[in-house]
Amino acid sequence: MKKCNIGVIGLGRLGYQHALNVTKTTGAVLAAVADGFPAALERAVNDFDVKGYADYKEMIVSPDIDAIVVATPTQTHFPILMDCIATGKPIFCEKPLTFTTEEAEKIEAAVAETGIYLQVGFMRRYDPGHVAAKKMISEGKCGKPIYFHDCQRDPNGPPPAYVPQSGGLFVDMAIHDLDVARWMMGSEITELYATGAVLKHEYLKELNDIDDGQILLKFENGAIGMIEISRNANNVYDTRTEVIGLEKSVFTGQEQMTPYKVIGDEEITYDMSNWCLGRFKDAYLDEMEAFVSNVLNGKPSEVTAYDGKMGIKLALAATESFRTGKWVKIQ
Repeated sequence: MKKCNIGVIGLGRLGYQHALNVTKTTGAVLAAVADGFPAALERAVNDFDVKGYADYKEMIVSPDIDAIVVATPTQTHFPILMDCIATGKPIFCEKPLTFTTEEAEKIEAAVAETGIYLQVGFMRRYDPGHVAAKKMISEGKCGKPIYFHDCQRDPNGPPPAYVPQSGGLFVDMAIHDLDVARWMMGSEITELYATGAVLKHEYLKELNDIDDGQILLKFENGAIGMIEISRNANNVYDTRTEVIGLEKSVFTGQEQMTPYKVIGDEEITYDMSNWCLGRFKDAYLDEMEAFVSNVLNGKPSEVTAYDGKMGIKLALAATESFRTGKWVKIQ
């Protein structure tokens, strides 16, 4: 059986998880890892028993590497991706693709020019619940989708040191919800309005960020929608998506981790995760399975550089709307 030898760049929390998922993926071999931080590199080398590189540039040109996973901080993505594209090897890149639309457009153009495979890590597109809902909508079982509602709530506020490199609430969190909106509705977002505030974590005011936000949406097909994002879910990770159709509605995430609830003693209890890596455990693995399967079988990416560009464009538009207090048209 043909194998795909993968090298992972960036070994923080999510990068380490991607490396672990590679080891669990059919047809994949974790061949090497790279990170400029010695402690992170040493941990991964020891845990996975693979070759480690302090300089990713040495790893990506190695003939032992067939494909590359990029999971470094977003502000480093552009130069790393351009280096990886130059190798001609397939790439999986964690979201956001970049922090600017201009860089995303350059990446999109380079991918188109070289014809390489690039997949962006919008993992909710591989979540079983979201996939089933999308299938129902695409098959017309709900009728025309006319309204979209989505919420994403983190268990707590982010570490203060992380905030300046996060891109802000709308880029760091809402980029997922905005991608789900255009994907589930099968229509581009043409205009949006965002508002928000600091409701709990006062330190965010000094860092020019917020912990709660709302985005109103208008879609090309005439539908409307709303997204809620929050850092205040009180130690649980809560993500839910609703699409209202002319004939039926489909809700995803209401049952969270497992499809049951416990009722008794004057309360109802749901099984919930306290972080996205738990809630979307299957999705993170399935997106890596899709990456490797598509690469080995010569199939196109399901989450393209265009999707990555639209994600950051919409997230930045939401940030602009919040700052200006005005509706923003998506050009």
